[in-house]
Amino acid sequence: MAHPDDPLRPTRPGDPGEGLENFPRADIAVIEASQPKLVDACLQGPVVLTRHGRDAFVMLPVDQFQRLALLAEPFRLAGPFTIEGEKPG
Repeated sequence: MAHPDDPLRPTRPGDPGEGLENFPRADIAVIEASQPKLVDACLQGPVVLTRHGRDAFVMLPVDQFQRLALLAEPFRLAGPFTIEGEKPG
């Protein structure tokens, strides 16, 4: 049995939208069956999900994600990065 904090696994490889190629997929029907108001709210725009009383995740429609990704592209940093004091390798 999966632990509640385990990541969702892709249900199938579909035809991903631009910028979504490497993200896992999960059928929203499971969430919609138990939380229909959450899904309805997400269709209207971003929804902040909290965990243990703290902001943890943001759910947003794909078109809004793609606009955000396009805006962030000029600020993308090239890696790999080394954290100060971290030993490489």
